[in-house]
Amino acid sequence: MIDIRAATAADANALAGLRAASLIEQRYFRAPERDAFVRRATVDFARLFAAERLVAMLLVDESRAVGSACATYFERLPYPDGTLHAELSGVYVEPGYRRAGHASRLVAAVVDAVRGSAARKTFLRPSPAARSLYARLGFVEDPVGVMSLA
Repeated sequence: MIDIRAATAADANALAGLRAASLIEQRYFRAPERDAFVRRATVDFARLFAAERLVAMLLVDESRAVGSACATYFERLPYPDGTLHAELSGVYVEPGYRRAGHASRLVAAVVDAVRGSAARKTFLRPSPAARSLYARLGFVEDPVGVMSLA
């Protein structure tokens, strides 16, 4: 059964593995570097969860994580409506699960979680191929290519 659920710190290794797969697919690094990256990224994901600076959703098939979407929270200089911002990133679905609407569902779940936070702005920097997905979910592009929730 394929489902979406909120990730927790216990899922840090699964999130790191999905992040590695995404970055390898995008040619940011090569497969032989995967294990070292996953070890470091697992620590980073756990740290972000501990600091309450991460919301992440997992696409799971039975108990195996096959996709993810995340948002990291960070502070900016003060604005009248607060300092907290959220950046959506880490959207990835394994190739065998693509073209079934899973990425849209993952992003929508993360957006719902972020909307329940104190974040004053939610944005992302999508690849050209993903812009239409985010536009369908309510993101609007600015002149420099950053997309924000309307």
